[in-house]
Amino acid sequence: MTAGDSAPAGVMASVLDRLERTAFGENGTVERLVISPRPGEHRVVDEIVVVPGVGVLGDHDSKQMWRGARVPGREISAINAEVLEALGIPPAAPGDNLIIRGIDLRVIPPGTLLLIGDLPLRRTAAAHRPCRLFRDRTSNIAFQMAAQGWRGALFDALVKGTIHAGDPVRFEP
Repeated sequence: MTAGDSAPAGVMASVLDRLERTAFGENGTVERLVISPRPGEHRVVDEIVVVPGVGVLGDHDSKQMWRGARVPGREISAINAEVLEALGIPPAAPGDNLIIRGIDLRVIPPGTLLLIGDLPLRRTAAAHRPCRLFRDRTSNIAFQMAAQGWRGALFDALVKGTIHAGDPVRFEP
């Protein structure tokens, strides 16, 4: 199957069924952390530092860009570990900063605080859209799943702080 082909309906249905049966809750864990020092380069790390108005220290500047302009609300990106597992995608492939297990990122409304340890991040209204690079780094099935809302969520840092792999994650619906 090439990147331009559609995923077989049976494969999509199977992956969607697996994800719909996943028991998400109000608490989770930071399973992995990823920085992108240069476009196309993703490194799994043990900790990241987030800064308001900047995002993740160590990420390249163009990560917050869309069609040549900086887009507010794209400081920190997150995806569910469960989505990556269902699709057989390595954690660093998409380039999202936070790989979170246990909380369905799709249901967090814009403006909601996500607490990682005691560090607050605010869910932004910016859409975490799949792009051509996401499709190229993952798969066409992942691209189609992402277009159906499984891409994850975007957050802004409210204070400077450090996030560690293994930190607890919670939000109040």
